[in-house]
Amino acid sequence: MKKLCLLVGGSRGLGKAVADSYRAAGYDLVEFSRSGEAEEHVDVDLSRRETAIDAIDAQFAMLAEDDWDEVHLVLNAAVIGPIGPLGGSEPKDWWAHMDINLVMPISITGRFQAHFGDHTARRVVGFVSSGVANHALDGWSLYGATKAGVEQFMRSMALEQQRTDRPILVVNLDPGVMDTDMQGDIRKSDSAQFSQVQRFIERYETGGLADPAIIAERLRQTLESDLQTGSTVNIAGE
Repeated sequence: MKKLCLLVGGSRGLGKAVADSYRAAGYDLVEFSRSGEAEEHVDVDLSRRETAIDAIDAQFAMLAEDDWDEVHLVLNAAVIGPIGPLGGSEPKDWWAHMDINLVMPISITGRFQAHFGDHTARRVVGFVSSGVANHALDGWSLYGATKAGVEQFMRSMALEQQRTDRPILVVNLDPGVMDTDMQGDIRKSDSAQFSQVQRFIERYETGGLADPAIIAERLRQTLESDLQTGSTVNIAGE
């Protein structure tokens, strides 16, 4: 069986663990990020959306010509900042956040549809979301809004795909709270920016953060399973 994983954001944290999981499971892997170093890495800066989408589009066009049995697109890349009320940061920072967290996942998925829409493989798009897509936290207005926006796009895409002869399957994934670099950045927040910071510090100090390797295995197994397209799946095990 010939299997392919297209991973956006696989250089560190959960993304690196996802890459390791797919390699171990026998998938061909192509990883898109700015800082990856693995052999399968394609250098893209998601904050430069036009050049990034051109590079990703070229890879998708080439790969779609091959005879795959299973193709997964995993959208993991995201940034957390700026944290805090928007009055404390600049518009250019908001736009960069929205490009990486909202514009690029939607754009990449659109090009995936264009190139793999008629492919004979079983095709799945998995978007790594967050609980804040549905539960607001102060200080995380941009992060919550962009995650919710992509989740809604994915639900609409699932409905659109069900009207086609060969639908691409779509699922939103809630990975819970993991021991990653992003969590380290969150713990450095000032309480004036993010009132819940102490709760995150305590969770880290008491060993309450999940191992990204375990979450990555659950992610891959979920995308391989007989999933309900358009659904949101909690892969945190909480």
